[in-house]
Amino acid sequence: MHAGASSNAYNLMQKEQCDIMPQAPSKDGKQILAAVYCDNLMGRGSTIQSLSNSVIASKEYLNKACKELQGQYLEKAKDGYHLTAKGRKSIMVVFAGGAFDIIHPGHVHTLAESKNLGDVLVVSIARNSTVLKNKGREPINDEKLRRDLVQALRCVDCALLGSETDIFETVMKVRPNIIALGYDQKHNERALIDEARKRGLDVDVVRLSSPIPNIKSSKIVRQPGIMTDF
Repeated sequence: MHAGASSNAYNLMQKEQCDIMPQAPSKDGKQILAAVYCDNLMGRGSTIQSLSNSVIASKEYLNKACKELQGQYLEKAKDGYHLTAKGRKSIMVVFAGGAFDIIHPGHVHTLAESKNLGDVLVVSIARNSTVLKNKGREPINDEKLRRDLVQALRCVDCALLGSETDIFETVMKVRPNIIALGYDQKHNERALIDEARKRGLDVDVVRLSSPIPNIKSSKIVRQPGIMTDF
């Protein structure tokens, strides 16, 4: 896919890729695989209890579904379920990042659109030191609070703190299929794709638009009244 492609163009690409992806599990199965992926990303296996906190279903149903997925899509270890290689290939992981110092409608729209690109949305939260370096000021909210606020959004499956030195440390940990960029993020799409490939990761980059581009955290700080229109 070309760098900077629109979300509509990406949806067409997804349809074209269906033939080369492994046969997908059911919609419910994908929700379970997505939850297991998030647990695995955080360094732990998934238990029926942890899955019941992420997937709206009874424990009896989850237990039966996991047994059906086991072998092809899931493997069971001492700490719980882990994705197999086929299980990981069966879900589309989307990666987004930012400071998210003051959550506003623009953030919510961008993250919701990011989630629509795949099955799992992982969001990297800029560290306090990164915000200071990039914006020349301390963030209003601490990094852990910003992470917790983003995690609380319904469209976000997993929010984690980014690297303080190299953004690709986090990218390689997540190993997404898609990197979603906000309309005003300064990352170069082609450079992201090239750097990912150098590190052995084939990823698409999608630049998202915003229906409210004038709403930014920095403007809210300077002009608190700007939010009265929303």
